Amino acid sequence: MPAAVPSVSARALNTPFKTNKQWIQDSTGKNFTYVGVNWPGAADVMIPEGLQYASIESIVSKIKSLKMNVVRLTFAIEMIDNIKDNGGDVTIQNAFNKALGTTNGPKVYQQVIKSNPQFNEKTTRIQVEIHANSLAA
Repeated sequence: MPAAVPSVSARALNTPFKTNKQWIQDSTGKNFTYVGVNWPGAADVMIPEGLQYASIESIVSKIKSLKMNVVRLTFAIEMIDNIKDNGGDVTIQNAFNKALGTTNGPKVYQQVIKSNPQFNEKTTRIQVEIHANSLAA
């Protein structure tokens, strides 16, 4: 019978973790198993993927309901280079237009805004990453 996945809320405070031979253990000495998911965000638009289909809150809630205790939220190094080289970030609206063109970019951007009404024409890519990261923590 497979071992039960530890509850995130019950185990999250038992840090710091340490290693003991092949095991990762929490501060109480109990074995801890990372159970996680990758959430890609390094594609052409350079924001977490799937936001045209669901809100960040909904996606994070689904991840948590699956008893995942770690989320690897990837991001594009190119985005950081763009921010550094250009003295700031671009809006997600501009990012969609650049990545998907002026026909498809606005359509997908509107879907993202419909699913995530906290974003608007001033929201930047890094703000979306920070918001997703804060909820996934």
